[in-house]
Amino acid sequence: MKIAIDAMGAEKGINIVIEGTLKAINENSQIEAILVGDKKKIEDKVEEFHLKKFPFIIKHASQVVSMNDFAISSLKKKRDSSINVALDILKRGEADALVSAGNTGAVMAASLLKIGRLRGVERPCLAVLLPTIVEDKRVVLLDAGANVSSRANHLFQFAIMGSVYVYRILKEKEPRVGLLNIGEEENKGNDLAIQTFKLLKQSSLNFVGNIEGRDITSGKVDVVICDGFIGNIILKFAEGFAKTTLSIVNREIKKSLLKTEKKDYSLLLLKNLNKSFDYAEYGGVPLLGVNKTCIIAHGASSSKAIKNAILTAYEFSKVEINKYIEKALTENKPY
Repeated sequence: MKIAIDAMGAEKGINIVIEGTLKAINENSQIEAILVGDKKKIEDKVEEFHLKKFPFIIKHASQVVSMNDFAISSLKKKRDSSINVALDILKRGEADALVSAGNTGAVMAASLLKIGRLRGVERPCLAVLLPTIVEDKRVVLLDAGANVSSRANHLFQFAIMGSVYVYRILKEKEPRVGLLNIGEEENKGNDLAIQTFKLLKQSSLNFVGNIEGRDITSGKVDVVICDGFIGNIILKFAEGFAKTTLSIVNREIKKSLLKTEKKDYSLLLLKNLNKSFDYAEYGGVPLLGVNKTCIIAHGASSSKAIKNAILTAYEFSKVEINKYIEKALTENKPY
């Protein structure tokens, strides 16, 4: 399977992308990587890895979309950017999926322009995985920021796409869908929440009703639906809160190590906590509803995060999730 990878977008540089790509290839020999970006810069960085041969293809792109560039204008002003070239490769069918840690807005805008939406999709959305208090259980929250504002029918489609994701990728039977709101009562919330509730209640989805913010990671639901403005705030808050929590836990465990003989246990606990809260474990966020598999990684991704984003892209393409999303939207049921 061929995966186009934006080599220029990551904040930590080309080295991180190359290292992550190598890790992904080593872990899954079925992946054929296409690194997209400044050919000379990529080749110079690859030399630092002392490889006997290039285990990937390099496609030249002379420009880079920075994190500060405006999404729409960058498409016109930087037509030869790594994001644009990578999506052109995807559009021509020379790759099965795309991974980028670059400007999220630019990736989304270029995806809509170049490869378009799936049949029946009104608005693509970003679906982010979050940990829950239930061991080995994760919850999908969407939209995590693809749309600043949405209508009730958009949120209804997000629920269908999220349910397909959980059913096909996470292998959960009859995924439970919750609508994020300020209270559990049916008549709570703004007009968007009330109208969305009605659509979800009348659907064939396994809709369990409204949930509050504290319920997102409780394990009560498998899919959380909200508009992209709220979803992105939740995502950024979760990242910051996880970082703060880990810092506090790390500090307290290190203090306890000075007072206890159970150092091995404490260090193991610390390692497991870090793994649970580490966004790198999840790799990237899929842009659901576009015609090809697009995975958007965190701008500050580590090589581990890039690796997992590439592996996620492989998995989404392999299960042909877009085919199931189109079918689900046509039939108004996810499975």
